[in-house]
Amino acid sequence: MIISTFKNSHPASFILIPVFLVVLWWLSWHGASENLVQNPMPLYNLVVSMMSGFPLKLVGFLGCFITISQTLHLNYIVGKHEVLYKNSYLPALFLILLLGLIPSFLVFSPVLLVNSIFIFILDKLFKLYKSPAPLPLIFDVSLLTGIATLIYLPSISLMLLIAVAIFILKPFSWRDWLVGLLGVIIPFFFTFVFYFWNDGLDVFRQRFFPESIRQLLNSEGLMLQGYRITLVVISVLFVLTMARIRQNFYKNVTRIRNFQQVVFIFLLVAIASLAFTGSGAVYRFSILAIPLAIMISYYFLSNKKAWWNEVLFWILVGTLIFNQVNAF
Repeated sequence: MIISTFKNSHPASFILIPVFLVVLWWLSWHGASENLVQNPMPLYNLVVSMMSGFPLKLVGFLGCFITISQTLHLNYIVGKHEVLYKNSYLPALFLILLLGLIPSFLVFSPVLLVNSIFIFILDKLFKLYKSPAPLPLIFDVSLLTGIATLIYLPSISLMLLIAVAIFILKPFSWRDWLVGLLGVIIPFFFTFVFYFWNDGLDVFRQRFFPESIRQLLNSEGLMLQGYRITLVVISVLFVLTMARIRQNFYKNVTRIRNFQQVVFIFLLVAIASLAFTGSGAVYRFSILAIPLAIMISYYFLSNKKAWWNEVLFWILVGTLIFNQVNAF
């Protein structure tokens, strides 16, 4: 009973997490047509240029290591802040499954890097609840958002998440907005100075200020052509999850309700960002994995029917296997 093992925080779960991910990365790197994604954003370009002499196997190892750290870090954050009413390894398990659903998710891409930053942002947002010193936290999350944007441009949409989270988690203060704006501007200011110093203002303008909104908007592939079975399975799980959250919403303490709202807004912002990528690449959908993993974990944790949990889990695993086999 896999779900029961992860639900009850059995020590075996801690061992299975890296094993599952290593297998998935190995399968994805043998089936994917592109293992190292190119992207024009300056910080991501810097990382890629630093790895230019690396063999692909080493790049794959780094990607696998980053993903393992994300799953363990997310699980730690969810447990530390008691986002779910009970600690378990379910967030890590479902983050693994969601990232492994489509082989293109497990490539070295800008989304892989910013997902790690998003987990740190969630950690600091959760700390805002009844914090006696919220301004440093708001500055940190805004600064991290600015840095993430220099890796993957649609990350700037997280400023909307930060704004809504401030409303949900603490009383209104104009200083919060001023500090948040300052935090997100600082990375762009230093980037502007770098390009100005190196006579690259035209490049700076092209990367951050497209001449036409059509260069930024791209709705291609929003329905995940070729992965419609996957889309149906995730949609069913999402509907079940939302129904369960709605059913238990007022049974939870205020803190958990607030955190659930923040995670839901995170998911909405991530979905909206998909249309602003300027690319139809499938890997961009992995930006949804973190909020979905947290929300789906709540459903499996609160559902008392063990047999039904296992059925849904193996349907998800079957979808993963189907996609991996088709990639070869």
